[in-house]
Amino acid sequence: MSKYQTIGSQALATNTHFNTSLYSNVIISLDSPASEAMHGFHQVPPQLIDSNTELDDAMLIMEQTHMRISFVVDSNNKMLGIISKARLSSSYVLKISAKKGISRADMTVADVMIPLSSLSSVNELAVRSARVGDIVKSMEIGGHEHLLVVSQTPEHICGYFDLIDISRMVGYQLNQVKSANSFSEIVDSLWHHAEI
Repeated sequence: MSKYQTIGSQALATNTHFNTSLYSNVIISLDSPASEAMHGFHQVPPQLIDSNTELDDAMLIMEQTHMRISFVVDSNNKMLGIISKARLSSSYVLKISAKKGISRADMTVADVMIPLSSLSSVNELAVRSARVGDIVKSMEIGGHEHLLVVSQTPEHICGYFDLIDISRMVGYQLNQVKSANSFSEIVDSLWHHAEI
């Protein structure tokens, strides 16, 4: 310990407060490095939520933790997908309730989550040289509300981009142009995004 030295500390001032406004000190533009808009797990670990969590409980957890997205896991902490506050509060939930023939009260996060198989990812190395605008364009063209970031070795999810968050950070009007493959996909998209 001899190579280390103490640093000065002081009592916290009585008028000190916690700034809870999102991105309050960060100025980001479409030309900023993409990493500045990424939710990196090296900074903030992902919020995990059990796939058997009831919808109202999931919404309460997300509201109390101020998170827009939670990663859905099974009992072995294996990632199954993601769930967002927007999806939980959208009419998409009622559509799935009618489709499955179960009441909303009996539904769990697993019933309405975005499954892992429906999510796209980008390599962390590509993010290092990309700008925020590159990520936005890729997400808009691909029709992705969320884009996972995967490290190369070992391959694991190390963060994600949230298109709604980015649009708020940079003041950008979203323009998703991905074409749906079927009429039901158009209806799903309209129902889900109507509440966002």
